[in-house]
Amino acid sequence: MKKELFADPHKCTGCGRCSYVCSAVKTGSFTPVHARIQINNFPHRGFSAPSICFQCPNASCHKACPADAISRNADDVVVVDPEKCISCGSCVEACPYGMVELREKGIAAKCDYCGGDPACVKECFPGALAFAEKTPELVKIKGAQMKQRAKEGSSANKRCQLGKALLQLSRD
Repeated sequence: MKKELFADPHKCTGCGRCSYVCSAVKTGSFTPVHARIQINNFPHRGFSAPSICFQCPNASCHKACPADAISRNADDVVVVDPEKCISCGSCVEACPYGMVELREKGIAAKCDYCGGDPACVKECFPGALAFAEKTPELVKIKGAQMKQRAKEGSSANKRCQLGKALLQLSRD
């Protein structure tokens, strides 16, 4: 079986180490805003949650790309070819989870599992992130997150809705 990235919001401490290491690996700088993983902190409620790319089976970002810059690699991971990206933003608008963004020079960027060895997982000491084969428990957590995070609207609206959805998830 193939491994997938899973996030357990109940274990997340909001330390942000995953986003720091992700940005360092992907951009060469410790700039969490450039990370492919985002941490949503709710300090007044004592709750944090990581937002990850779900590598959707029928990836909307892949379908929306008019330049074939988004594809699946040999490990079935949805990846962006920056050489083919035309900076149109179709993939950004198509992602229902807000996990594709236009980065440097307008090139699309998203999580690619760091080639099968996600740096964020190695850096997550509370175990909120796991790169593992599916288990019923992990699939249930992922399903709940997908249901909570799937919202309509613009990317900016998705970030706002994402925060609200994650807050609701923490109450469940």
